[in-house]
Amino acid sequence: MESLKNIDILIKGGKVITMNKDRALIENGAVAISGDKLAAVLPEDELPAGIEAKTVIQAEGKVVMPGLINAHSHLAMTLFRGLVEDLDLIPWLEKVWKYELTVLDADSVRAGTKLAFAEMLRGGVTCAHDMYWYYQEVSQLAEEVGFRLIGGPPITGIGGIDFDLMISQAHDELKRLKDFEYVFPIVQAHSTYTTTPEMMHAVREFKQEYKVPFTTHASENSSEIKQVTEQYGKTPIELLAGYDLLDERTVLAHCVKMRDDEIAMLKDTGTHVVHCPESNLKLGSGVARIADMIAAGVNVCLGTDGTASNNDLNLFGEMRTAALLQKGVNEDPKVVSTLEALEMVTINGARAYGLDDLIGSLEVGKKADVILLDFQKLHLTPCHDIYANIVYSLGCEDIDTVIIDGKIHLDQGELVTIEEEALIAEVREIGARFE
Repeated sequence: MESLKNIDILIKGGKVITMNKDRALIENGAVAISGDKLAAVLPEDELPAGIEAKTVIQAEGKVVMPGLINAHSHLAMTLFRGLVEDLDLIPWLEKVWKYELTVLDADSVRAGTKLAFAEMLRGGVTCAHDMYWYYQEVSQLAEEVGFRLIGGPPITGIGGIDFDLMISQAHDELKRLKDFEYVFPIVQAHSTYTTTPEMMHAVREFKQEYKVPFTTHASENSSEIKQVTEQYGKTPIELLAGYDLLDERTVLAHCVKMRDDEIAMLKDTGTHVVHCPESNLKLGSGVARIADMIAAGVNVCLGTDGTASNNDLNLFGEMRTAALLQKGVNEDPKVVSTLEALEMVTINGARAYGLDDLIGSLEVGKKADVILLDFQKLHLTPCHDIYANIVYSLGCEDIDTVIIDGKIHLDQGELVTIEEEALIAEVREIGARFE
């Protein structure tokens, strides 16, 4: 095995969940990392004799799997955690926007985003979407930390930004992001109710010119649909279809209130959906028809949304909530299996943003984004079903190791790329401004 001569990290002895096309599970596996790539994913007894690595991680009693993908979030909303509570979506947004437009600046967004990176690393997340202000600074921070980010310029009418300036800046940013190592560029619009047709036509042009995915909020609750229908005579889904924005490079967040024909429209166009169950519950938006979407063939992934409406960035919690909700509202324990839930935070999220050739599964040649879960815990004992333990029993405190691009960010539960205490102190000082 020529490719196994220069190994930087060798993980051996654990159970390996690959999430490859066969969804292979290797009982006693080994994962070899060379540089930023996976060089081998195989049973440990198939490793060549005498193999050497700069770092060897003994994974007995642990589970090795792809890093999680948070497919929809507003990361610097960590600054608003617990600030805006017990409101419906529209009044909740209006209060949040007031704080965003009067208190936030580049430094505070950078600190709030760094806090989100640290929280997600502790939760096994190696890649996250972000839709927020000061996106240039956030992209730069992702490069500095080495955190994989899906982000780019937002197109929105919020804040009264000059249209020509917004479009010019978006062009500049999409060109700039081409050279970034950790940032996957996208174009995004807040929603159909905070944009104009002119803005959405610009979005379509960005998609075509830069060959990037597009994401937006859509059909999050009944009041949104009523507002859009009264203004345009169409639902958000119908309006997006009219803008020619439903296709395999579009990712819609929420999709809580959906008709049968709209679900069919998403399937027929290849449009992806990000389910954010806990945010939808907390804002009283309802429960998305995820089981129906999966049955129809729509690619569904998971996101946390922002911490102002969640109030955390815990994707393991989202998996559990998503699976339990669908079983309950459908009165059918067979819908959304544990494997399907795990797919939503790994390979499905990668597929939604066109990244499944790089991340989302452990396969030779893909990026080395790997996490280790410590199964030597009371609440994970015994392990009759590894997927059930992950979805229904495991918590963020059980994340042992996190590797992004072949670099260790969390080592046996300790953050190594972010100085935690100093960051907490900084964000607490910023948080005092919101009192």
